[in-house]
Amino acid sequence: MNLDNSPLQIFTQVRTYIDEGKYDEALQELDRFEKRGELNSKANINFKILKSEVFNRIGKYENALSLAEEALEKCKDPEDCLAILDATNETAYSFWRQGKLEEATKAILKNEPIITKLKNQKVEGVKNREARTHRIKGVLYHTGGDLAEAEKSYRKSLSIWEEIGNKQEISSVLNNLGVLNRTKGELHKALGYYQKSLFLYKEVGNKDDIATSLNNIGNIFRYQGELEEALHYYKQSLSTWEEIGNSQFVSLAFYNIGEVYQQKGKFETSIRYFKQSLSLREEIGNKQDIALTLFYLISASLDSNNMKSAQRFLDRLRDVESFEDNAFISQLRKISEAALLKTSPRMKHRVEAQELLQKVLEEEIIDHSLTVMALIGLSELLLEELKISGDQEIFTLLRAMVSSLFDIAKHQGSHNLLAKTYWLQSQIALVDLDLLKARDLLNKAQEIAESKGLRKLAISISSDHDLLLNQLSDWENMVNKKASLKERLEFAQLGGLVVKLIKNGEITSPEIVNEEPVLLIILSENGIPLYTKNYVEGSQLDGVLVGGFLSAIIKFSQETFASEGSIERIKHQEYTLLLRAKKPFLFSYIIKGQTYSAMQKLEALTRIIGTSTSVWDDLLRAVKTSKTISAGSKNMIDELAKMVFPSKA
Repeated sequence: MNLDNSPLQIFTQVRTYIDEGKYDEALQELDRFEKRGELNSKANINFKILKSEVFNRIGKYENALSLAEEALEKCKDPEDCLAILDATNETAYSFWRQGKLEEATKAILKNEPIITKLKNQKVEGVKNREARTHRIKGVLYHTGGDLAEAEKSYRKSLSIWEEIGNKQEISSVLNNLGVLNRTKGELHKALGYYQKSLFLYKEVGNKDDIATSLNNIGNIFRYQGELEEALHYYKQSLSTWEEIGNSQFVSLAFYNIGEVYQQKGKFETSIRYFKQSLSLREEIGNKQDIALTLFYLISASLDSNNMKSAQRFLDRLRDVESFEDNAFISQLRKISEAALLKTSPRMKHRVEAQELLQKVLEEEIIDHSLTVMALIGLSELLLEELKISGDQEIFTLLRAMVSSLFDIAKHQGSHNLLAKTYWLQSQIALVDLDLLKARDLLNKAQEIAESKGLRKLAISISSDHDLLLNQLSDWENMVNKKASLKERLEFAQLGGLVVKLIKNGEITSPEIVNEEPVLLIILSENGIPLYTKNYVEGSQLDGVLVGGFLSAIIKFSQETFASEGSIERIKHQEYTLLLRAKKPFLFSYIIKGQTYSAMQKLEALTRIIGTSTSVWDDLLRAVKTSKTISAGSKNMIDELAKMVFPSKA
């Protein structure tokens, strides 16, 4: 750049470099300008703010904070209000990135009266600052677990940027909304925001942010348990970040890839990637990122039964904690130390683990994910103690832990955590011998998982429901003989489920096996069959058996109509009856085997018939006239059934 350019022209060029993700070029331009020695007071303030922003982008948060605070100290003139807003935004962002949520919040709130004053004075440029302030407030609310307020702040920011027409900033806020919806478990919505963000980033040409969107799409697939797809996106983002030399985000990609391999059970590969991430993060110097990577190195080492390695990483985490007064790091250390202590057979160590986790729960919530980890870890310890003692008081404590998880899920609006908590509560209801409540909670859990795109979680919950159906007589025997708490716990799946939830919060679903179709029936609300299709090849079903099916369907029909929209499961001998009410009809699919795939098919058939006016009207006519449906409608339903159940076409 020509050295004769004015500070305004130079700073405009730096802004362009930042928006394009060219941080090295931005720093080089700023360094050249600084060497000219022409920094008057105003130029010096803007110089420090821009350099602070670049440092925040590349992960040098302490340097960024120092420059932003220096800029604030130099803002003495009343005309410096816009610069104060800029410097405060960078200050708040730096604090947040270092895990100092309280300091970040105090900083950002200082902007509000200044923004109000400047808006009243109609000062040019205040809208940009207001939009950035709202976005940072959204990030802080999100971190603090107040997702509703976070969304309000993001939407205020988005509205202003859309009015201004800044595609770079619009895409950044869309990305934030994607992260927010992923936290809530709204995976379809999150993916939509990420894809919109990616499209705009590509228009702007910011490779750094393109890689961020690819990384976040990878997060969606990892959250869904689609680990190969997640790896594909993570490796794309890694390649881009390596190309542009962004060490901070290269370390993030290594970290995410490490998590995937840990979930795949490839612990040595996982540890290798975590170590690569740690090496870069130690070069950058951000203590919170270093601590988080050490946390997962401890976890992966424990998974691979390498206790010595886990202890070494814990010692390094303690060293980080000793140099940094950071509540987030302190809680990470406590949870890690508890995880290591839990592996010891000595009761003394398990008590120490329990005390550490209890401390985390008694402290201020710094990050809800840490609180959830502590709750689940403590639940596992209580459960193990409960299996030995059979003490009802411990069971009451365990129930309270799960209730706290439920409260967090509700407060955050996290559908993923809510579905998992309902699942846990269903197992507690089983141990309480409340079989109806257990099934109702499983239905709630599956409905949430299904509707929010958590397919693998939905499959796992459905499989658990199938298991319960197959074990109903055993549970009923326990009710009749008034089985002890220890007996019930031994039979329940509660312990295994808690362990699954500890493993990074991910659920590995069982393989889907197609059901064996037996019979499809459509009935009127008062139990009159309007359509039947027999899937038993080579013979007719026994009339007594069909009569038994109809009796069971009619018995549960009112209950099914009362919960219209969900599918009821009934066990009849070795068969499972699936019932779906769509007033004024009842659709029943009778099968052998797993129900998950069968439920999807029944739901699809019900939906298709409901939108076929001719068939629906003919079914209504048949009910009113007490006559059979027409041959044309029967043939149409036959064809629809073939389409939905292709294995028996």
